[in-house]
Amino acid sequence: MSPEFQTAIALGLVVASAVFFVTRWLRARKKPGCGGGCSCSGKKL
Repeated sequence: MSPEFQTAIALGLVVASAVFFVTRWLRARKKPGCGGGCSCSGKKL
């Protein structure tokens, strides 16, 4: 394999893993419930 091809593959893997971890982090920050306005407790048991 050429060095340019290896660099492109490595960059693609780094970008893919960064996107994966950022999306997991953003999903983990969401609070359970509807977000308010309906007089529910907002917590799932």
